[in-house]
Amino acid sequence: MRLPVGRWLIDCDPDTTRRCYAQLPVGTGCSCQQCRNFDAAAGRTFPPEFVRLLDTLGVDPTKPAELCHWCREPSGLYLTGGWFHLVGSIVAGKDLVEWVNNVGLMRFEELVPGLKFGFTSDLALVREVFAGLPLVQLEFETRVPWVLAEPEPED
Repeated sequence: MRLPVGRWLIDCDPDTTRRCYAQLPVGTGCSCQQCRNFDAAAGRTFPPEFVRLLDTLGVDPTKPAELCHWCREPSGLYLTGGWFHLVGSIVAGKDLVEWVNNVGLMRFEELVPGLKFGFTSDLALVREVFAGLPLVQLEFETRVPWVLAEPEPED
């Protein structure tokens, strides 16, 4: 299936992607406080527009490959990045990662206020269920509320 998303044209296989995600547990496997909060905030982590995109691609929003917790913003929300893998390829559109003088610059697009995303063929931390498949990495930045009963981490 070919899907135009932002500046990209993605060739994707949602059914195979779904079968891969069905074999994975919820979360990244990390038990740090902020990753546990991300897992607990499921349903409030991503705006509906991004959840619909993930569903179209066959990606389970509760199973990111990796999370990066950047900071607590003045709004009280936590700026969080991460990525998912999906079966497919980038047919057209400039890769999310632009290399300049050996430094990777991220050229995200904003889907809705508070959520940026992009596709790259530069893969990291690919889980075994995806071994041997053609893959695209979907990176994101979002804002996550603190929902755990325990105190928030110190900055």
